[in-house]
Amino acid sequence: MHTKDQKFVSSIKRRELGAELRRIRERAGFRVATMAFKLNWAHSSVSRLEEGITKTKEGRVGSYLGWAKATTAEFDRLVALDRQPDDGYLARPHPAGCPDGLLVVSLLDTESDSFSTYDPRDIPRHLQIEPYIRTVLSKLRYQDGPALDAAVRDRLDRQPSWTRRHGPFIFYVPETALPADLAVTHEQLVHLSILSSLPHCHVRLVPAGASTAELSTGFTLYRHDEHPPVLHLQSPTASLFLERQVDIAFYESQLERLTELALSRQETREWFTSKLADIERHLEHDQPLLPGCDEASREARA
Repeated sequence: MHTKDQKFVSSIKRRELGAELRRIRERAGFRVATMAFKLNWAHSSVSRLEEGITKTKEGRVGSYLGWAKATTAEFDRLVALDRQPDDGYLARPHPAGCPDGLLVVSLLDTESDSFSTYDPRDIPRHLQIEPYIRTVLSKLRYQDGPALDAAVRDRLDRQPSWTRRHGPFIFYVPETALPADLAVTHEQLVHLSILSSLPHCHVRLVPAGASTAELSTGFTLYRHDEHPPVLHLQSPTASLFLERQVDIAFYESQLERLTELALSRQETREWFTSKLADIERHLEHDQPLLPGCDEASREARA
């Protein structure tokens, strides 16, 4: 929270900058203590800068990069990042449908203590299986081939591990986001059922008949004990990160609306179980008969 008398300082910009500085320092083979000695800074000053907890004085990022042997391109990019205005709005371009490769998204996905996410068109990307990812990216005009294969692998590789997280991590899954292919839907629902059994993964289904017209934009609200909340809005080719309290409050009200519309966790698990049984019956019924099967066998399977 920031009052009118306080100067707004972007948390996510500082975290992005700090992560890049740490990467460059480690590439140079320097420990934090070594870097502090070279810069004549306190050990804590280097640590807090890399963790994105503090904003350093103008010019000090350039000194850091010089001692850490940054390339000219890295120096120019990160000094420019440090000088960007702290206005609570950070925009980053990315390939169509693929925000996963953004450093900011990676930091938020892996470091946040909790988050809530909703996309009116797709199952949240954190929970997507390989065939579903291919379906989603194909809708964005990815053609079969190396580019699509690389994008699928990248999303799978970047999915956070949920086994050692605390959360809660709340995923609102629109029923309308399930694919038409029953085999893919079955595999995706099995995956969702497994994850929904984890105590910190709260998967909640938004029924197809729910009134969600006003919830037309996908978003993720991230929370971290050491940093203010960050809101991620994803368009097909760019992501916007919001930190102003007025923006956070608006999307918190959207989450309240989703909570009202969605099934409970238990109802969602029961829905998954029922839907899986229906799909299995349908798939079994549609299996072609083996050569030699007679009409009695066909009727028995029906």
